[in-house]
Amino acid sequence: MKYFIYLTILAAALIGLWSCNEETFVTPVQLTSVRGRVLYSTTQQPVRNATVTLSPTSRVISTDSSGYFRFDSVLVGSYTIQVAKANYGTGIGTVSATADASALVTILVTEDAALNRPPTSPTLVSPATNTTLQSTTATLKWSATDPNRDSLTYDVLLFKGGSATPTASFTGLTVDTLNVSALEYNTTYLWQVIVKDKVNTVNGPIWSFRIGEVPDYSFFFARRTNGQYQIFSASATGQTVQLTRDGSNWRPVASPNRQQIAFISNVNTELHLYVMNANGTNIRQVTTVPIAGLYQTDLSFSWSPDGTQLLYPSNDRLYAVRTDGTGLRVVSQASGGRVFAGCDWTPQGNRIAARTTGTSVYDNEITTFQADGSASRLVYSQRSARVGNPAFSVDGRRLVFSADSSNFMNEQGRQLDARLYLLDLNTNGIISLSSSQSSSGTGASGKPAGTNDIDPRFSPNGAQLIFTNTDNTGNGVRSVYTLDLNFSTGQSVSSNRKLLFTAAEMPYWR
Repeated sequence: MKYFIYLTILAAALIGLWSCNEETFVTPVQLTSVRGRVLYSTTQQPVRNATVTLSPTSRVISTDSSGYFRFDSVLVGSYTIQVAKANYGTGIGTVSATADASALVTILVTEDAALNRPPTSPTLVSPATNTTLQSTTATLKWSATDPNRDSLTYDVLLFKGGSATPTASFTGLTVDTLNVSALEYNTTYLWQVIVKDKVNTVNGPIWSFRIGEVPDYSFFFARRTNGQYQIFSASATGQTVQLTRDGSNWRPVASPNRQQIAFISNVNTELHLYVMNANGTNIRQVTTVPIAGLYQTDLSFSWSPDGTQLLYPSNDRLYAVRTDGTGLRVVSQASGGRVFAGCDWTPQGNRIAARTTGTSVYDNEITTFQADGSASRLVYSQRSARVGNPAFSVDGRRLVFSADSSNFMNEQGRQLDARLYLLDLNTNGIISLSSSQSSSGTGASGKPAGTNDIDPRFSPNGAQLIFTNTDNTGNGVRSVYTLDLNFSTGQSVSSNRKLLFTAAEMPYWR
């Protein structure tokens, strides 16, 4: 028994000895880093100064200028990262942080429309509402701000008064100023600015301005625009105003009181005479029987001296009609298969001058007769050259017209050297007004070689002519010139040619 007790004590002692020699082990603490970058979802651009929260540690830092953030001394484990930025929704990401790698996470933030406040409604800067402008160009200015300091863009709608369809629209403007041009005189315009900040759209109020009356210019001419003729008024210094826009319109002729303009138009397919106010308003058709002849653009017509009627050709008949469209009557009828091409009517003796052609545009006669068609007299004939329509001088003693001096003929009716001629109706004497340039080409006062002078008209005081000069191919630029006349010594004429307008033809001096 004692032996058993000793053994037990010995075993306990040995166990105690072993216990004293055994080492104690503790699991070590492992730390790492969590890093990442915050980007805008729409542009993938970095988000600076965003607030980044690491949960569950509740540690908070901000992104740098490149959108990066970094949490150091982070225990290994799983974490949630939350990103906050004013006016943007919260961005959330998760990451497992391990000891052998520094975790990198990208978090996108999206604009929160619910947090974005709309821009202010635009306010008018200029022009003040209901302002009348005298130019056909205008600078529109407005102002708008955004409470979130977002970048703003603008759409501008421009309307003519009375129209529900915009005349012009401008979209995506990044500045609060817009220059508009090619506006029309005597017209009211409405305009509206629409402001956008990529989230919100704010429609501004309707503002208005008016373009004033057409300036009282002294000249009218036709100009080819987009393949059609249109009528313009112009000043001697070159300012122009377009008066017609629908169809093709040409041959403007001012009334005796200079307040109305008659012209030829194909706006209703057939050629008819129309009348409008000198400022382009109140356009109305006068004729019911069309104006007609061998060449459409070769036709001309005239006002009666009292301004109540229009005299015009329609094939073999010369008609007169009141400007209200009533009282149509035949003044003269051509014989021998001839057709009328153009005419003029002078108050001096109440006489008419008219040009007729045969079956060819190269077969021409100019006759004069009384307003009732009587006392017809042949004053000029040319059977083998192009001739233009006659126009009376102010005193009714002379006619001016163009005629080709080359006697050239072809199927297209081309002329090579059309010159201006002055015919004295008392003596039947004819003088040429289109002197040629010198062979060196330095004679600026003469007609350039290879060109035609056509469509002459007297100035209101009779001291000058206004006419068209054009390349004889028919494809060159047509220009309007003036030519000084000098009757102080018989019929002598100066050759002082002066360029007035380019890209212009069929001029009339109001």
